[in-house]
Amino acid sequence: MGDSVRGARRPRAAIFGGETPTAVLDLALAVAVALGLPFLALGLLRLTGGALASLVVYYGLCGALLYRWRLGALDYERPARWPWGLFAGGVLLAGAITWRNWGALPDYAAPPWAVMLTAVVWGGFNAALEQYSWLYVLVAWRNRWPDGRRRRLGLAVGWLLFLTLVSVVHVVFWAEVLPVASPGPLSWLTVPLNTLLALSYVGMYFRARSFWPTFAVHFLVDLQLVLLARYSILGAL
Repeated sequence: MGDSVRGARRPRAAIFGGETPTAVLDLALAVAVALGLPFLALGLLRLTGGALASLVVYYGLCGALLYRWRLGALDYERPARWPWGLFAGGVLLAGAITWRNWGALPDYAAPPWAVMLTAVVWGGFNAALEQYSWLYVLVAWRNRWPDGRRRRLGLAVGWLLFLTLVSVVHVVFWAEVLPVASPGPLSWLTVPLNTLLALSYVGMYFRARSFWPTFAVHFLVDLQLVLLARYSILGAL
C-alpha cells in the first residue's frame, strides 16, 4: 500500500494563462487585435446590418478561442484567493457608473421579457467573454521576456495596447450597439471611472488567478446599463 501511495500521481495544477510564456507570434497578434478588432467589428456590423457576426468574432475568434489557443487556458478555475479589496473597489466603481448613468441613458422601453433576456443572456456572455481579448493583448507582451529592460518595455506596450483596445472598441463598436449616456454635468466622470474599472478587472484577474471576480463585477456593470435604459439587444442582432 505504501508503494502505491508513493507511486500515486499528484493532480496537475491548472494552467493559468496570465503566466504562460508567449512568443513573437503573440506580439504580432496582440497588435493586430488591439488596433484592428474594433474596426473589424464595426465593419461586420455595417456589412451584415446586425451585431451577431461582430460578437462571434469579438467574443469567440479574437476572444476565448485565441486566448485558449495561445495561453492554454480559459481561466475560469476556482480562484486561488478572492481579491476582496479590489472586488469591493470594482463594486463601488459599478455603483458610481450607475449613478453617472442615472437619468442620462435613452429609454428604449423594450418589453420586460426582452430587457431581462438581454440582462441575463447578453450580460452574462459579455461579462464572461469580453475580457479575453483585453487580457490577451496585455499578457502577450507582458510575458514575452522574463526580466530586465525588455520585460519592462513589454509590460509598457502591453498596457498601452490593453487601454487602446478597451477604449477604441467602446467608442467605435459598442457605441453603435448599446445605449450611450447623453452629455451632462457628470460626463467628465465617464473616462476615469471606466479606466479605473478596466484596471480593476486586471488586478482581480491576476490576484485571483481566475476570471470569476472580474465576471461578477462586469456583470453588475452590464446589468445597470440594460436595466436603466430598458434596453434589448435583440433588435441589434
